[in-house]
Amino acid sequence: MKVYYNGIFGQQDIKLVRDIINIVSLDEMFSLIGYSISSHAHRNLFQIFVIEEGTVRLTANNEHFYVNKPSIITIPQSVVHGLEFESGSKGHLVSLSANAVEKMLRYDVEVIYELDTISITETAQDISVVNDAYATLQKCILEYQSNLAGKDLALQYLVGMLLLRLYRINHSHQTVIHTLNQNERSIFRNFRKLVQENSSIKKRIEDYAQDLGITVALLSQICKAIAGKSPKEVILDFLILNIKAALKNHDLSISEVSYRFDIDDPSYFSRLFKQKTGLTPKEYRSGLR
Repeated sequence: MKVYYNGIFGQQDIKLVRDIINIVSLDEMFSLIGYSISSHAHRNLFQIFVIEEGTVRLTANNEHFYVNKPSIITIPQSVVHGLEFESGSKGHLVSLSANAVEKMLRYDVEVIYELDTISITETAQDISVVNDAYATLQKCILEYQSNLAGKDLALQYLVGMLLLRLYRINHSHQTVIHTLNQNERSIFRNFRKLVQENSSIKKRIEDYAQDLGITVALLSQICKAIAGKSPKEVILDFLILNIKAALKNHDLSISEVSYRFDIDDPSYFSRLFKQKTGLTPKEYRSGLR
């Protein structure tokens, strides 16, 4: 049976800076869950392990891969994997919101496709694109650990640069593990792209299925298999992410934000937002100040 989590360390939630990024040291991870992590997947996280010291056994596609040099390991959303670390291993776990990644790269589908595989990249290679990716990861970690002014904005910028630099690494410089069910993952990726491009709550599931050239039943099956959610829930996740971005614009009233997403009843808008986030739009906006 596949085990899925919405958060890390077996939890169903995760605290993300700017709804994008969370970083923990491997020491912190080991103190909470030990050195062995059984096979699992994350519903909405793109993860990057930065291995500085030690050996890691990665299990994916029923195969074992040994990482015994400083490396970057990327693991896409909903890909089942297991990890076993040598005692004393050092490094960090960087978790990115898959929805936020999709939003940042909505005009660059090729980048999303290339990052939709497990990859292992040794960082000691004297190759500029690898050095750039590793240096950007280190900047992300330092910024995350700081309390400097503009930290959230800096992290948002750095994550964009990180994704681009990971994409630039040629497969000849890394081990790539193509995940199973690539056709289904491609359909799901295209569905999320359509959702991201559409800012209206009124577009029907049937319309999305028609755009994709598949049935509603197949779309529902794929969403359930990959994201553990119905198509409607996938749409609402993106909608809330975009609403949060719009609420940061204080020139717009809350009612205007509601209308921007074709929600004609501001009261329903507030109830929907609170149902998904635990806060009313007004409370969320107040917390941004």
